Amino acid sequence: MADLSNVPWEQFPFEAKPEDLASRDFNVLSLTKSDIASRRGIVNAFPSATELRFAVYVVRTVIQPIKNALGQCHVNSVFRSQALERALKAKPPNWTSKSQHTQGQACDIEVPGMTTLALAQWVAQNLAFDQVICECYNRAEGPNSGWVHVSVVPPSLRANRREQLSYVFDPRTGDFVYVQGLVASS
Repeated sequence: MADLSNVPWEQFPFEAKPEDLASRDFNVLSLTKSDIASRRGIVNAFPSATELRFAVYVVRTVIQPIKNALGQCHVNSVFRSQALERALKAKPPNWTSKSQHTQGQACDIEVPGMTTLALAQWVAQNLAFDQVICECYNRAEGPNSGWVHVSVVPPSLRANRREQLSYVFDPRTGDFVYVQGLVASS
């Protein structure tokens, strides 16, 4: 295991091994780990150094700072290959996702013992981000229902939008919908 946590993200080596550290507490494997990909035999590997380096930027500017400040951070996903995105969203083989996960620019996270809404609000108040989305949080289902999606782009790419959204259940339609702001499902 090599400690690559001090290598500038723009120069992070594409040849890094899964056990090599991308930040103090997170290795390269944690940036591609997916239980669904493992169970379904889907390859979830970085296609190029670009996606890897963006994922390293995410772990260093979002995930590690959350762990440092809040004591823990459970990572549900960071990078997702197009094949994994198609499987997750039940899309046909010719469909191409535009999700920031496929670019290595997003993560889905939880902090045990902290409500999903409180985590989303903490991110919005304390970190740089492109989008923060409180996803599928419903107080009636418990404090850790749902997860928080955070995307961030390096300043050299473009300005972050600082968009705050929630993905909530709409009882009138029976569907999940995006709404402005950080809120829980009713």
